[in-house]
Amino acid sequence: MAVLMELEIPLTVEQYDAVENAVDARSNPPEGFIAHSAQDLGDRMHIRDLWESAEAFGAFAESRLAPAINQALGDDAPPSPEPRLTELHNAYGNSA
Repeated sequence: MAVLMELEIPLTVEQYDAVENAVDARSNPPEGFIAHSAQDLGDRMHIRDLWESAEAFGAFAESRLAPAINQALGDDAPPSPEPRLTELHNAYGNSA
């Protein structure tokens, strides 16, 4: 079942961009990934993703996201809050 993943994390836009570049989800989408958005809230970023399943997000977080955060931010990485996962009835997008 599709899930919405939401996370607020204390990152600057520059730090977020560095992690985003290290993850490289645009040109190499992870398995189970549907869509991503990020909103700058001044002192933190609000991230929303759609995933095919909670397991797909978990695999991505472990295999790609955590290493990308370490690569991009190193010792400047903030403590990672728990993402909130919510099951969805339906999720789809238009790539056009």
